[in-house]
Amino acid sequence: MEVKIDKFGRILIPKEIRTRLGLRAGQVLELAIEDEVAIHLEPKTRTEPRIVMTDFGFPVIHNGEPQLEDFDTVAFMKANLQEYLDRKMGL
Repeated sequence: MEVKIDKFGRILIPKEIRTRLGLRAGQVLELAIEDEVAIHLEPKTRTEPRIVMTDFGFPVIHNGEPQLEDFDTVAFMKANLQEYLDRKMGL
């Protein structure tokens, strides 16, 4: 796939590649030169935590780091829903 460098030295990463890699506007990428003939771009891991609302209405702090592959977030939240509701109601 070809891309063109504009007069300011910028390139546009095509939408299908941004979507496939999950890249967003404002995201920081690490740039490296490989063998003096190629440029390598890699997304940096998000380090600042952010609050994400779940389908159950629970706020969850997410720092963007990979999660355990066998961890089922939905099952975990369903299993702890009653305990959460009991705490909220003072039981």
